Amino acid sequence: MMATGDWLLLRLPSDAGAAPAWALADATGAMLPLPAGGSDEELRVMAAGRQVALLVPASEVALFNVQLPPANEARLQQLAPFALEEQVSEDLDRLHFAVGARDAQSGQVPVAVASRERVRQWLEQAAALSLYPRALFSEADLAPQLPGHVTLWLAGEQMILRAEGMRPVPFPADDPELALTTVLGPEADLAQVNLAVFASPEEWARHQGTIEQLRDRVASLTVQLSVAGPFALLAQGVAASAPVNLLQGPFKPQARGENQWRRWRTAAALLLFLLLLHGAGAMWELRQLRKASAQLDESIARVYGTIFPGQKPGPSVRRSLEARLKAITSGGSPAGELMPLLAAVAAARQNVPVARLDGLNFKPGGLQLDITAPDAATLEQFSQALRAGGYVAEVSRGNQSEGGFKGQIDMKAGS
Repeated sequence: MMATGDWLLLRLPSDAGAAPAWALADATGAMLPLPAGGSDEELRVMAAGRQVALLVPASEVALFNVQLPPANEARLQQLAPFALEEQVSEDLDRLHFAVGARDAQSGQVPVAVASRERVRQWLEQAAALSLYPRALFSEADLAPQLPGHVTLWLAGEQMILRAEGMRPVPFPADDPELALTTVLGPEADLAQVNLAVFASPEEWARHQGTIEQLRDRVASLTVQLSVAGPFALLAQGVAASAPVNLLQGPFKPQARGENQWRRWRTAAALLLFLLLLHGAGAMWELRQLRKASAQLDESIARVYGTIFPGQKPGPSVRRSLEARLKAITSGGSPAGELMPLLAAVAAARQNVPVARLDGLNFKPGGLQLDITAPDAATLEQFSQALRAGGYVAEVSRGNQSEGGFKGQIDMKAGS
C-alpha cells in the first residue's frame, strides 16, 4: 500500500500546446523513481494512493502578503479582494483569491491571485488525464528559501527572487541586478545581501555572465547546481515550505465518493421514483383484491342463506360453506365417500364371485349397483355381504333374463 504522504507532481507548461511533465516525491520532498514508459495510463496508476498537485507557471499567479483581521478561511477569501483592490489591474470578478496560513510574527496573510478561467483550464487539463488534484501551487511559491539570504532560482527564461519575509517574485532572467533592486528597494544596500543562486547546469551556463557581475556588489554569492532538474527544488518546496493552495472556495476538491454520488444522483432519484411508483401500484392492486374478496364473501353469504335458510354460517362464510358441501358430497362421514364405497363393493365381490358388476352410479353418500347374478338368492347374498361390511344395502329391483337375474342394489354408509 502506498503512503498517503507521497505526491504526484504534475507540472503544467505556460504553452497550451506543450505536454505536461510529472515526477514522484515522498513526504520529505525526496524524489522517487518513475516507472519506465510514462504513458497516460501509467500516470493514472501512479496517482493511485498518492496526493496529486498541479504546479503552474509563476507568471500566471500573483503572490501578496496582506494584513487581514482574524477570520476563518472562507471569510479571509471574501476580505482579500478588497485588501488587494488597488494592487491588481484586472476585474475582481474575473480573479480567484486563495489564502494561506497567517504569519505568526507579522500577522500578515499570504494571498495567491489567479484568473478564474485559467484555474478552470488547469483543472480541465488534469481531468483529461483522469487526475483529480488535491492542490494547485504556483511554482514561484515553491522557490527555495534560506534564512538570511535572498534566493534566486533560474527557471527557464525567468528568475524567481525570494527575500526573507517576502513573497517570491518572478522576473525576466536577463537583468538580475534590476530584479534584485526591485525586490529589495532602491535604498537597499546590496553590500549587505547574501545571494544564493539555484539553477541547473544548463541554465547556469546560459546566465552565468550576468549573475557573476553581482559578485562584487553583494556580501556573498553562492551557486547551487541541481542535476536532478527543477522537480528536485519543487518537491522540496512542497514538503518544506507553506505554499498557498489555490484550490479553495469554488475550486475546493471534493471527496471522490461525493463526486461518484453526484454522478449517480439522477439515476438513484429515478430508481427511487420507480420503486415508489411500483409500491403505489402494489398498494392499489392490494386494495382492489381486498375489495373483490369482500364482494365475493357477500355473494357466498347470500348463497349460503339460500341453501341453508335460517342458519348462521359462523365467522368465515367461505369455510362454513366449503365444510357443508364436503359433508353433503361425502354423505356426512368418510365412509360415504367414493373410495370407501368401492372398497366395500370389492370385498362383497370376493365373497360372492358369481355375481357380476355391470355398472354403478355414485350419488352423494352412496352407490347404485347394477349386478347380474345366477338367481335372486345370489343377488340377495351380495346385498348381505355389503351389509356385513357396515353399509346399508337393499335390492331395489330385479328380473330374470336370458343371461341371469339382473338387479339393482342401493347402498350407502351406515348410521
